Amino acid sequence: MEKEKPKKQIKKKTILIVVNLLFSLFLAAYAVQFSPPIYLFTLQIELFLFVILFFILLQFLLSRIIRKYLLSTYILIVFVISLFSYLGYGWSLQTMYNNLQANTIQLFTSIAVRVEIKPSVDAIAPHISLQQRIQQKVDSKDSIVRSFAVEKSLLYFDEYYFKFGQICRQLSLIKYIRDNYKYVKDPKDFDYFAPPQESIMLMAGDCDDYSILMVSTLQAIGANVRIIWSPGHVYPELYCGDKKSFDKYASAIYSVFEKEIKDKKLYYRLDKNDEYWLNIDYTDNYPGSYYLSEEVLSIIYIK
Repeated sequence: MEKEKPKKQIKKKTILIVVNLLFSLFLAAYAVQFSPPIYLFTLQIELFLFVILFFILLQFLLSRIIRKYLLSTYILIVFVISLFSYLGYGWSLQTMYNNLQANTIQLFTSIAVRVEIKPSVDAIAPHISLQQRIQQKVDSKDSIVRSFAVEKSLLYFDEYYFKFGQICRQLSLIKYIRDNYKYVKDPKDFDYFAPPQESIMLMAGDCDDYSILMVSTLQAIGANVRIIWSPGHVYPELYCGDKKSFDKYASAIYSVFEKEIKDKKLYYRLDKNDEYWLNIDYTDNYPGSYYLSEEVLSIIYIK
């Protein structure tokens, strides 16, 4: 009997460690929504830090102070968090699960791929008049454009706003346009550039119409977007700022587009000032998808 007691104690301690570890993971999944992304080099680690913090608190403090009421305390905490999530005072349990998956992926892998600007050798650059026509079509101050941009920026990802701020608004707008826009060719032998008001009404057009719409609406809610003219294609890129700011964008995309992105990468470019630009073409159903072509004929900046 005396030999069995140590075995039972070891078993109880092992079970307690496992339970505390699992409960720490649950608490960490809830707590990360109140923390900005934290990076160690290129790895996002705030979930890992929260797990360690909660495990230390549970294992070495709470388990000793209120040992008799430990199970009741755990049940109460789970009930309170679940109730808050249900009432909308925090992430839903599904959002917590999705973000946990995204954070786990980012903890063990690099999530972004840099794409160089390759000047096109064979293709002819578009005439300056074509570029000017695109610039003139962009309109971010029109009331119709502004109203559309604000409305669609509020459709998705509001539960992530506390963590990622205005990035959620930009991603919501991008998602709506990307999911609803349909491709229609220009008239034969003519480059037709639709104003954003027309594209808002039709939700259809070709790649340059799509780019004009993206630039106009995103700039209407404070973002910065440029247009890339490549051989046979035109597409927009979203300005993400410096490395720290880009990491926040990357974290937001992996969190809110977790189902769409899965194990895919984010594709971006660096300019001469080491500032990041994210591909927001319609090549896939998430921002930062792959480039149709790495070749560039012209970069159009919109003032």
